[in-house]
Amino acid sequence: MDLTFYLQTFDHFIIYLGVSLVLFLIGTYIFKFVTPYSEREQIKNGNTAVSLKLLGKMGGLVVVLQSAIRHSINLVDLAIWAFIAIIIQIVLHIVIEYVLTRNTNLAKEVEKGNVAVGLLLGGVSVLVGMIVAAAISY
Repeated sequence: MDLTFYLQTFDHFIIYLGVSLVLFLIGTYIFKFVTPYSEREQIKNGNTAVSLKLLGKMGGLVVVLQSAIRHSINLVDLAIWAFIAIIIQIVLHIVIEYVLTRNTNLAKEVEKGNVAVGLLLGGVSVLVGMIVAAAISY
């Protein structure tokens, strides 16, 4: 085992980790603009459905970020793919909320604590994240 190799690449690890965490926080922050209620307040009040939905959104973003980290050629490439993932997650949310389920207000259901809806929305976010992550492998 050559310890010098790890020491020489440690700065790259720190840079990619830092940039990825910042992109994760930006994505999570942007997601809150699509949500008509305060996720923080809902979770603080014990709303499991909101927690599951948010966890799924975050999980979907992380899956894409890990793929972007593996396949990016530089930090700009990583950032571009991260923002593409955020946009896809937002578009997906809008399509599900307003097109596929016109007769049901999913946001209100999650806000009311409907765990099944929260789990469904969170799960779909992860699944779409996996598809986007696979597509990044160019």
